[in-house]
Parts: sequence; C-alpha cells; structure tokens
Amino acid sequence: MRPALAAASAILLVCAAPLRAETYPFEGKWDCEVGTFTFTDSTYDPGGEVMEILDVARDGSTFVLTFADDYQLGLSLNPDGTMEWFSAVSGDSFTCRPLP
Repeated sequence: MRPALAAASAILLVCAAPLRAETYPFEGKWDCEVGTFTFTDSTYDPGGEVMEILDVARDGSTFVLTFADDYQLGLSLNPDGTMEWFSAVSGDSFTCRPLP
C-alpha cells in the first residue's frame, strides 16, 4: 500500500506544479545604461523594488508589460540581441544588452 500511496502523491505534486506557457525572450539580466534590470516571467526588478508583472501583451518582437496602477513598459527585441526599454509615462528609453 505504501508504494501506491507514494506514487499517487508524486502524481499529485506533478499535476499541481505550475506550467509555464512560454519563456519570454526578455527574461534574464540586462545592462540598460542606467542600471541592471532583471526580468522573469512574472517580475521586473530595476535594481531596487521588485514589481509584479500582471500582464504581458506580445506583438511580434515587442512586449508590453503591465504592472499595478496600469503602469506599462514596452520592450522591443532587436535582431542584434539588444533590447529597447521604453516607458510612455516618463518618456525614458534605454538600449539594453544581455548579461550572463
């Protein structure tokens, strides 16, 4: 009976594990001129306060990230491996280079 219980528990754990639908190309650490910005599939850390990403909208190689209070950032991936970071709120724009 114990092996069956262990197997059932393992199946439940696997089924309960969150599944990621997609790995975004902006995920990772980036040198964005003014600092190191870190992105995961669900968070953005510009070097101090980690912000939860509430939504990701994709249009080709451009992504719009939405945060609390409807704050949004635009990220556009370039063919040379760099990424453009843009905030419509501040008007700031940075060219970001991937970090290892």
